[in-house]
Amino acid sequence: MHHVFSDLEGLRIAVEMERRGEDFYRRAARVSRAQETVALLNSLADDEVLHGREFQRLFDLTCAQRGDCADEAYSSETNAYLSAIAADIVFPGGLMGLRESGFENSRAVLTTAIASEKDSILFYTELAACARDAQTRATFMEIARQERGHLARLLNKLAALNEGVPEPEKSQEG
Repeated sequence: MHHVFSDLEGLRIAVEMERRGEDFYRRAARVSRAQETVALLNSLADDEVLHGREFQRLFDLTCAQRGDCADEAYSSETNAYLSAIAADIVFPGGLMGLRESGFENSRAVLTTAIASEKDSILFYTELAACARDAQTRATFMEIARQERGHLARLLNKLAALNEGVPEPEKSQEG
């Protein structure tokens, strides 16, 4: 499916993707019965909240720099459209996709999260390549950089889980 949208809509999608990620992890945590997996899912949801705040800050900064969208509110139709795009990018199978590999399986949860981060990085990198101005391009590259950092942490968690090594304490970095 091909979507056409502006740089600002792309930034708004970044915020929406994080909101959808949080919602996905919280709903999965409510379904899971494995205490360790519930804790992991809630931790992943908390990470998405932090990312969402940071991406909202970047969106607001871009709006302030442009001076053309600071008070712009999206219509309900536009919000629904952007939400649908975000759903296509992150967790396209939704909870049903995770259900197949198991709500009780931390490895499956991490594998799903890793796939989502990879898709997000590709999306933001493509948005950066298509951005119409240098500042927006830099913003998309910053978002992709932050997502690569999150991806690295998820890969480390999965490696530790696979090796039976206790997980390191959660960092404060988004």
